[in-house]
Amino acid sequence: MKLIDPRRFVSRVFPIVQWSKSYDLQIGVGDLIAGITVALTLIPQSIAYASLAGFEPQYGLYASLTGGFVYALMGTCPQINIGPTALLSLLTFTYTNGTNSDFAVLVCFIGGIVQLIAGIAQLGFLVEFVSLPVVSGFTSAAAITIASSQIKGLLGLRFSAESFMSTWKGVFKHIQDTRLPDTLLSLACCVVLIGMKVIKDIKIKGINDEKSRRTGLIIQKCLWFAGVGRNAVVVVLAAVLAFFVHQDKDEPLILTGNITPGLPMPQLPPFHTTVGNTTYTAGEMFTHLGSGLLVVPIVGIISNVAIAKAFARGSTLDATQEIVALGVCNFIGAFFRSFPVNGSFTRSAVSDASGVRTPAAGLYTSIIVLLTLALLTPYFYFIPRAALAAVIVCAVLHMVDIAIIKKLWATSRLDIIPLVGTFVCCLVLGIELGLICGVGVDVVLLLYYHSRPPLRIEFADDGILPPHYAIHPVGGLHFAGAERVRSQLISLRNTKIPNTRLEGLTVVTDDNIATIPRDPVANGTIAVGNGNNVGNGNNVGNTDNFVANGTGGAERGRSANILVIYCDALYRMDYTFLQSIKMLVTEWSKTGQVIWCNTRPGIKDQLNSVLHEPIYCDNDLRMFLLRISAVDEQQAFNDTPL
Repeated sequence: MKLIDPRRFVSRVFPIVQWSKSYDLQIGVGDLIAGITVALTLIPQSIAYASLAGFEPQYGLYASLTGGFVYALMGTCPQINIGPTALLSLLTFTYTNGTNSDFAVLVCFIGGIVQLIAGIAQLGFLVEFVSLPVVSGFTSAAAITIASSQIKGLLGLRFSAESFMSTWKGVFKHIQDTRLPDTLLSLACCVVLIGMKVIKDIKIKGINDEKSRRTGLIIQKCLWFAGVGRNAVVVVLAAVLAFFVHQDKDEPLILTGNITPGLPMPQLPPFHTTVGNTTYTAGEMFTHLGSGLLVVPIVGIISNVAIAKAFARGSTLDATQEIVALGVCNFIGAFFRSFPVNGSFTRSAVSDASGVRTPAAGLYTSIIVLLTLALLTPYFYFIPRAALAAVIVCAVLHMVDIAIIKKLWATSRLDIIPLVGTFVCCLVLGIELGLICGVGVDVVLLLYYHSRPPLRIEFADDGILPPHYAIHPVGGLHFAGAERVRSQLISLRNTKIPNTRLEGLTVVTDDNIATIPRDPVANGTIAVGNGNNVGNGNNVGNTDNFVANGTGGAERGRSANILVIYCDALYRMDYTFLQSIKMLVTEWSKTGQVIWCNTRPGIKDQLNSVLHEPIYCDNDLRMFLLRISAVDEQQAFNDTPL
């Protein structure tokens, strides 16, 4: 048994061991700037996302606390910042609505264990079964659902709603209760957020002298910094405004209210809790959370791996280590009252633009969050909920992916089906059911493709060798396409071929076309199937036993009774397909032969298990066919009556 090198194992689990060897002051300054910049985005977002998840604001800061510390030790992608996200906050609300924070902490704990198991067992490949159209439809629907859930905050309405449909019903039902101050503030915040997002991309050009160029560069850096820290700027300005218009009896704005100060005390995740007058045991909590214990961590894995791939920029990505790191972040976070977290594309983009160099940037971000919890939470009382709603809406707008529809229309129109199906189901049935429906549509399409495996069917007759068909299966052949392939190949046995040389004919099946090099003697088309109309007015079918010869006349044909199957590119057949092959060989062998050419050892073992004395040719097929032809002619001579 091969022993594991402890040093290699530690450096694999904790990548910080590798990159810390070259860590210097210049890299540290870059990470510090990136960490502070991300913190200015993370803190107001985390407060807003706690509200989205249905909890008090401090829980958003709890969820932002440990992720940076853990990911700095175990993460591989410098840009990723682990913390609350709009998508996981919405999913958390979906499964914990009407309960308390203990349920969310339990989801975080169990989700971390699920992610750890997936990473250790190297099950990261499973996320590849969720196609990009499904992910796009899911995230777009989630973005619209999240934005819709904040409409009541933008308008200052008070009602409870869980889904996209119920939210809009509540909006129309309570629209007369709209609060003008909250509405005006939220609109102003949205305008400022969008405007500040634009100014960070302003480029100052056309300056020639050195002093003016230096001044322009400083101004451009200040504009960029204000743009990436726009959430913090808007929240602070809104809180200052709310402080000055605050009245003891009549509140003109709905405020965040009291936030529990101080750091969360480390404690075991709750396995029993009380909601109102009802006490829940661990089993009852698991039953209530149901599929959320799997859906939430899986969505977190998909999002995290997708972000890491986006910022890998072609370099090798250790997806397994990313999943393990995310699992540890959630597992440890649960001991500090965190709800489920993962990487945020918005914050990762800010980190990348800030000049991040290593995952240590998350360490600095978490330190700022820690100081915020310890010192600044009393000052969050005056943050208006309308401002937090505006932050969430503006943060998720970019998640709606409209451009992908144009790309799919130009490349693969069939993939629009899972995209639209996932999107509609997520809005109508809910986020988690919509994702399951999208994966279901993907599975159906996958089975559809497997039911039509590519088969390049050729007919060869050079006048010397006996006429024969040749097919070149590629990859694996599975149960979904078994009957279709068998019926296609059986129909070849009944197809009549002209007595002239036919190497110029095109062989046509239901889905595949292969052309043999054209010979001037013949011109026409062979159709495999019944009653097919094939170009140039040639009607070819099995019912009349005639084949056009391309000159306007027809002659009675003869059948090619040899089928050559090239297996050099075939690596697997499942049991159902093997049984179908057995029936095919039985049918074909009544009047002909099936030859297996260049067969791999594994395929030979499979064929030997179901066929009686299969015919293999692993050398010169031409000589093999000539010998077969000679044997057939001798047999025909012996059978001729004197």
